[in-house]
Amino acid sequence: MSQGVLDRSTFEAIETYVLDRMSALDRAAFEQRMAGDAALCAEVELEKENIRAVELGGVTRMLKEIAAEGTVSDTNMAQGGWKQYLKYAAIVALVLSGSLWLLRPSANERLFAEHFIADPGLPVAMSGTSDPAFADAMVSYKEGDYERARANWSLLLQQEPMNDTLRYYIGSAWLADGEALAAIPLFEVLAADPGSAFRAKARWFLLLAYVRAGESAKAKAVELDTDPTYGGPARAIKAQLYR
Repeated sequence: MSQGVLDRSTFEAIETYVLDRMSALDRAAFEQRMAGDAALCAEVELEKENIRAVELGGVTRMLKEIAAEGTVSDTNMAQGGWKQYLKYAAIVALVLSGSLWLLRPSANERLFAEHFIADPGLPVAMSGTSDPAFADAMVSYKEGDYERARANWSLLLQQEPMNDTLRYYIGSAWLADGEALAAIPLFEVLAADPGSAFRAKARWFLLLAYVRAGESAKAKAVELDTDPTYGGPARAIKAQLYR
C-alpha cells in the first residue's frame, strides 16, 4: 500500500472496521491483512482519530441544534420528541459515512504537517532593529497572533520594501497561519536572491509552501538538496512526492 494513497474501497473497509460493522469473518481477514501491511495499520489509526474528531464535531453540532430548538419536555417527548433525537442521530451517522472521505487530508497536506515547524522568530532583544513596531510585531508572532504580526510588519514593509527580514517574517506568519499561497511570493523573492541572509531558510519554507499548496512540481524544483541544514529533509520530501 503506497503511503498517502488510499482508494475509496480501502477507506470504506477501514471505516467499517473501525466502526465495528464488519462480520466476524471479514474482520478476521482484514486483521490478517493489517498484520502484513504497516502502512494499512497506520491508515487505520489515522481514520480512528478522524472518526473520533468527526463524531465529536457532529455530536456537538447536534446538541447545539437541539438547544436552539428548545428543551424537549416530557409531554413533547410523548408526542414524538424522540423523533428529533433520532433525526439528529441519523444526520450524524450520514456525516460519518460521507464527510470523512471528503475531509480526509490530502497526501500533500499530510507531508506538510509532518515536516512543518514554524520559524520560532527572533528574541526581541536580538531583532536587529530598535524599532518598537518591529519588536511588538515579533512578540505577536511568537505568541501565535500571526494576523497582528503581519499587519504591523506590512506597514513597515511599505516604508522599507527591500527589507529581507520583514519579507521573511511576513511570509513565515502567513505560512504558520495556514496561508501557503500568500507566503509563496515572499519566499520566492528571497529564495532567488543569492545575497539574502534568509535564502536557505526561505527556500526550505518555499518548498513546504509549495507542498501545502499542492504545487508538487515546483516543490521538486526547489534547489535545496545539498544544503547542510535542509538538504536531508528536502530530499525526503521530494522522495515522497515522486511516489
